[in-house]
Amino acid sequence: MEHDASQFEVSFRRFAAELGIPVDSSCLPFFSTYLSELKKWNKAINLTAIHDDQEVLVKHFIDSVAGVKVIENMDKCELLDIGAGAGFPGLPLKFVLPQIELELLEPSEKKGAFLRYVAGSLGLRHVTVVPSKLEQYVRRPTRRLFDYIVVRAFKVDESGQMVADLLKPAGKVILYRAERVPRGFRLGGLALVQEVEYELPSGYGHRVLSVFSK
Repeated sequence: MEHDASQFEVSFRRFAAELGIPVDSSCLPFFSTYLSELKKWNKAINLTAIHDDQEVLVKHFIDSVAGVKVIENMDKCELLDIGAGAGFPGLPLKFVLPQIELELLEPSEKKGAFLRYVAGSLGLRHVTVVPSKLEQYVRRPTRRLFDYIVVRAFKVDESGQMVADLLKPAGKVILYRAERVPRGFRLGGLALVQEVEYELPSGYGHRVLSVFSK
């Protein structure tokens, strides 16, 4: 069933305000269309196990844009989303930070087709979808280096060095987690420089942004 776009935007504003996340009105229609397409495509391919509109809004959209709490130098920024899946957190971050250059790394061709469709239908510029596994991606001679790498639904414990190799000298990796990193956690020689904790609205859980740099 189609959601009520106006009510969706009201809820988005309220939840974003609860976390102190600035949201420009111009990006809200992008989120509304994204939700509609997510629901349509989810009937054919497994994009998310969450079907309730409010739960998608909070657990996927609001949680994704919470990354702005630790992203600096927003005016000129190259960002890589590893294991992008259905586009979280990369696409929501692009909606609220339209000036960033976004690369979505997703090995599933079906999910990649969804990402390309959403980016194209919304007219997003400087968005690239790469259908590749991380191991193959880091060996590409044309690979880029990034200011930020975001990881939300991809296990990076054994891939830390590959992730680190994709960072610019002053770049940072942002892990979206349910809890703080455990003592002794290593990420390819990167140093843990910051952790920001927050509660998702409506009791949807505790979240942590763990930031690493060289």
